[in-house]
Amino acid sequence: MTSPPETEIVKINNMADKRNYDEKNDDESNDDKSSDDESNDEELLDLNFPKTDVTLVVEGKKIHANKAALSQHSPMFKAMFCGNFKESTQEEVPLRDKKYQDVVEFLQCFYPNMKHEVTEQNVLKILPLAHEYQSPLVDDCEKLLISMCKPGTSLTVTSLLDYIIAAEKYGLEKLLDAAMKFCARVDYGLLNGKIFNRSYDYERGKYQYKPTVDKRISEKFKNIDPKHQHTIAEKRLHFLEMNKRRKSNKDPVTADYNLMLSD
Repeated sequence: MTSPPETEIVKINNMADKRNYDEKNDDESNDDKSSDDESNDEELLDLNFPKTDVTLVVEGKKIHANKAALSQHSPMFKAMFCGNFKESTQEEVPLRDKKYQDVVEFLQCFYPNMKHEVTEQNVLKILPLAHEYQSPLVDDCEKLLISMCKPGTSLTVTSLLDYIIAAEKYGLEKLLDAAMKFCARVDYGLLNGKIFNRSYDYERGKYQYKPTVDKRISEKFKNIDPKHQHTIAEKRLHFLEMNKRRKSNKDPVTADYNLMLSD
């Protein structure tokens, strides 16, 4: 058999050398990549984030969590995972009758390296869970809601009634007191969802005001404990009486808070 020309042998050898070189570089590259991965793993460990050892299942969706982190924050979780309950040995724990997004919001407010703030947008999602799991976040929720019961906030009538109902349900006396005091400067009809729609009467040449009732707000007010409804009415009457005295003494009167019914 005739040997290939010398130039071709060199070419073949070079290709083989190239393959060997590429394979060597690939091995080195993989080693570097593996080293980088290990470095990244070490970075994650440096975050001191708890290792997952339990999965919470809410609305069919899974939330990977850590028993110790949950137990440290909540006596209810501690009892669940450290007591003689079936959840203490389960890898997956279903949380029934809860909304997935609400549970995520709740966990993010205390979980290590997260600790999001309780805000106007999430407070009424977090409060029920914080109360159920005996979380210190109940105090944070109450403080925020009290801060909202002041003029100059984005408080609406429907939100105000929601706050009163929440205060009753979860025993938040300071919030209940602040919300009812705020109600003294809100038209009582407005608290019952009563509004006046303005329309122009061309025949009479003037505006007319026709009363209508927002049934959603009316129902919310009816859901308030009757004794608290009575307290709100008393505070409102006291406020109007004080304004009447100021007016008779030619002193400046205190204006009502001008609230939107809802967002």
